[in-house]
Amino acid sequence: MLSPLCPACSTPVFANEAHMAADRTPFHKACVKCGHCKKTLTPADINEHEKQLFCRVCYENVFRPRATIKCPEKKKMQVLPVQGVFKVKPKPVVEEGPTPEEIKQKEMAEAAAKAWEEVTAIGTLSEQC
Repeated sequence: MLSPLCPACSTPVFANEAHMAADRTPFHKACVKCGHCKKTLTPADINEHEKQLFCRVCYENVFRPRATIKCPEKKKMQVLPVQGVFKVKPKPVVEEGPTPEEIKQKEMAEAAAKAWEEVTAIGTLSEQC
């Protein structure tokens, strides 16, 4: 019985060295490479076309149909004033200074500091007596 020929190198493939491709065609282990980029293929990567093996990326690049839709060119627009005058809305004026929340926090901090001073003053007076 004759051994089948490897489609990649055209030499006999013996049973102990055969690797089967997608259509059960025997290849040598060293011949299971992408026909386009020569990358070694795994069973998950093999794509076959007319007894030639391809990786997924090369197969899609070579055999996937390309879209021929043309995108319309972008149009440039110029903004012109209405009746010769630009109508510009005034920008809101940002008031400088503390917000009401910041003022309230400052008042609370001053009150806490004053209360602390009073407590510490009472403590020093009781120690003197």
